[in-house]
Amino acid sequence: MNTSTTLRLGATLLSVSLLAACGSGTDGDVSVQSSAAGKNESATLFASLPADIQKAGTIQVGSDLAYAPMEYLDDSGNAVGFDVELADLLEPQLGVEFVWNNAQFDGLITQLKSGRIDVAISGMSDTAERQKEIDFVDYYNAGGVLLVKKGNPAGLQSAADLCGKTLAVQRGTTAEEVSGAQSTACEADGKEPLEVLAFDRETEAMLQVKNGRADSGMQDYPIAAYNARTSGGGNDFEIVGDQIEAGPLGIGVSKEDTALRDSLQQALQGVMDSGDYQKLIDAYEVPLGAIDKATVNGGQ
Repeated sequence: MNTSTTLRLGATLLSVSLLAACGSGTDGDVSVQSSAAGKNESATLFASLPADIQKAGTIQVGSDLAYAPMEYLDDSGNAVGFDVELADLLEPQLGVEFVWNNAQFDGLITQLKSGRIDVAISGMSDTAERQKEIDFVDYYNAGGVLLVKKGNPAGLQSAADLCGKTLAVQRGTTAEEVSGAQSTACEADGKEPLEVLAFDRETEAMLQVKNGRADSGMQDYPIAAYNARTSGGGNDFEIVGDQIEAGPLGIGVSKEDTALRDSLQQALQGVMDSGDYQKLIDAYEVPLGAIDKATVNGGQ
């Protein structure tokens, strides 16, 4: 089992885009990226896991592996990123390995409910609407921010400035929901609505901003901060405004799988209590969203 927390942030935005295009599932299909190395039945929380996971020795993860720095593919086609390394830290307590499967984001809840995956870990916001379908074990707190082309040619300062502008987002994300609400607010104020461009991949949405076909993108804070810092050597994008509707990111689990949910919560709290979680936060330079309690369904 891989329990290393060594950072693997060297991939560029372009390489992430190309690798995601090669490895991603089609129409929600899951493609396995790795295989289990074994299991440890003497691990602290192994006995608390569901019997089928104990037998398999793995937890099958569904994830959209094109969302750096949370999860993406490296040059060898392996899953890397903050969420991947956080899962690595949980493995010693659980005694099983997380196996990462690439899938489109907007199909993850369906995959989870149908049993094709055990958990969804993909920088997914824990919202009241999603809680109607699945449960969440929360591990980070993030809000959306505007990601604009370097120099901010449209002069945006907040979401209110998006009226009459073009916004590129990933389909099925909270950014798409927020953009719809903002567009309605613009019209209520007698202003032009937003033109929202939705894409299957975050990298596709970013390309629209980079090429000037969209005035802005909207991403979770850690993703936007990473992209502004790394894309084009820090010359492609910048962040404007404050976080929008900050809320928890969570590990998605089927409502029928309470044993797995509770085991994950205990393992995550253990990582927080040990200090390893904070070390990971510091290494990825994303302090604003760190939490100290692994809650279940904390989103409102």
